[in-house]
Amino acid sequence: MKQKIMQIFLGIVCLALFSFASTIDFTFDRYHSPDELNKILKDAAESFPKITKLHKIAVTRSQKEVSILEIGNETDTAKKELPAVFVAANMEGTTPIASEAALYLVKSLLEDDSLIKDKTWYVLACGNPEAAAHYFNKPLRQDPRNSNPYNDDMDDQVDEDGADDLDGNGIITMMRVKSPEGSWIPVPGEPRLMRRADPSKGEQGLYKLYSEGLDNDGDGEYNEDGQGGVNIGINFPHLFEHHTTTGGLWPGSEEESYYLIKFIMEHREIGLTFCFGQTNFCLNPPAGGRRGSVDLNNIKIPERYGKMMGLDTEKTYTMKEIIELLKPFVPEGMEITESMVAQFLGLGAVVNPLPEDLKYYKELSEQYKEFLKKTGLDTERLEPQKAKDGSFELWAYYHLGLPSFTMDFWTLPKVKEEKEEQEITPEKLEKMSDDEFIALGEEKINQFLKSAGAPENFKAKNVIDAVKSGAMSTKRMAEMLKKMPKPENSEQGGSEEEKALLAFSDKELEGKGFVNWETYDHPTLGKVEIGGEVPFVKNTPPADRVETLLKGQIPWVFEIADKMARIKIAKTDAEEIGNNIYRIKVWVENSGYLPYPTAMGERNTRILPVIVTVEGDIEILEGKKRSLIKSFGQQKSQEVSWLVYLKKPGEIKIQAVTNIAWKDSKVITLGGNR
Repeated sequence: MKQKIMQIFLGIVCLALFSFASTIDFTFDRYHSPDELNKILKDAAESFPKITKLHKIAVTRSQKEVSILEIGNETDTAKKELPAVFVAANMEGTTPIASEAALYLVKSLLEDDSLIKDKTWYVLACGNPEAAAHYFNKPLRQDPRNSNPYNDDMDDQVDEDGADDLDGNGIITMMRVKSPEGSWIPVPGEPRLMRRADPSKGEQGLYKLYSEGLDNDGDGEYNEDGQGGVNIGINFPHLFEHHTTTGGLWPGSEEESYYLIKFIMEHREIGLTFCFGQTNFCLNPPAGGRRGSVDLNNIKIPERYGKMMGLDTEKTYTMKEIIELLKPFVPEGMEITESMVAQFLGLGAVVNPLPEDLKYYKELSEQYKEFLKKTGLDTERLEPQKAKDGSFELWAYYHLGLPSFTMDFWTLPKVKEEKEEQEITPEKLEKMSDDEFIALGEEKINQFLKSAGAPENFKAKNVIDAVKSGAMSTKRMAEMLKKMPKPENSEQGGSEEEKALLAFSDKELEGKGFVNWETYDHPTLGKVEIGGEVPFVKNTPPADRVETLLKGQIPWVFEIADKMARIKIAKTDAEEIGNNIYRIKVWVENSGYLPYPTAMGERNTRILPVIVTVEGDIEILEGKKRSLIKSFGQQKSQEVSWLVYLKKPGEIKIQAVTNIAWKDSKVITLGGNR
């Protein structure tokens, strides 16, 4: 009877929870506005009070809330013991599907207890709500800036000359006006598109291009000082660009970014970050090749230090060489790190991902491609954008030292083109031997290099010579060419992205992704034509495709989260030497896939070391009560040992503690009948 009553009671509880949770708008057949996103997060927090907590971190100028939903089993605990994953979505406010992905993630976490069993999740569904609101307002415009006033044209007025919907179609597009001073021409074969005229080919510009609008302030410029503001997505410290009209006055100058930075810095349990937007580190590892102020393989010693150390200031050194040279100048036992050397010599910021980190990014990229095949989402599409200077994802990697992953979920599908059977591609080149490549001859190689977008000075003869000498290989060349942007091809109707947009608009959107050019009598420019691509078409799939895209890709977030570094005590050993003196050894390992910390985290020293302690009725004769282990590679272990005097038989406890990679403990019994 009691069992039956209990079953009925549990049934009532489950029904009540289902009824309560069903009021949350977890539907993915449309896009949700910033206000709707906030309501959904509030509803989730109210429906699941034991495992959620809503953090309102900022309020924008237009009174839009910026909130983070915490999900886990430690929401009522100030000091977390479990590591956390932080997910930031739609930081530029121009990618609606990113916010939908954040909602889908929240839904998944609330529906599956196993996902929050051993970690906390922090989800920011929209980091730039004022920019995100443009998608839901008329006229439709795609602008990443918030609503804080900014004097873009540096005159005596603010936000006085923005875009205007002149043709009344509810969309801000472009204006083209014929002018002898114009530098634009229609693309041959596809007059809807425009490209710059190439004087070297005898082309003369026919049109000037403007964004749709009026010269509201009468200064001869059009829409140069519209409403807003700062792009929150590029208002973070790493490689922040000063003196721009969209980046802000300084990193964290806006409430949205400042309080986000503050929140993350105060939550040291965050051990992994994701950013949902327009980049995809899961598909394409973080790009290198930036020319920064530091090259760790070619470092010149400043003259003042060179004289002190007796070094040649004209010669360049590697970081490893400098560390060895500095050892005689520091106290015995002191460890010299790369970050110490960089600070000491004033080398500046690292601007490219470290090779040790790129190794696991590349491995995971291959795994992700296989994952997409299984979900049926591996169709050819345009490449995701590269991470921008000042972005959240770059800050998370370079400054926080955390594994930083990004996902973009959708770009326009590539246009399939008929290609000759024997045409060379970077993919075919990768499989060729050096001899097979050389045998193609200069004419074919030159044609291939041009079609692949190689630089002008990348000529067949030079390439062949480089391959023959061993300075270049087919595999290395293929890798370089894959990363290069494809050139515009005027004979075939514009750039790859433009062709993809028109093809998708014509085939999937009944032509609604592009506004055909129509004549308009402009009050100051005279006869103009208004038209061009519709905002958001390039990165926002039709709403009826969203759920399929998210259902197939969000599970990868959990795959990555399960690969976080995880600290364990793999083995313990206690040997009695005599007279109640014991040699205790423990082996602490990182059983996770990802390193602890990243190579960048090890370099910038922000990530705290693992603390290994021994406790009990003992006296430590040799070793430290708190031993620090600064880093573990993938699946690597380190030994810690003590020599102790056992005061009386009993248990001793050994702990390995960290705030971003779990903790572990072992109890061993010494003395007596063990």
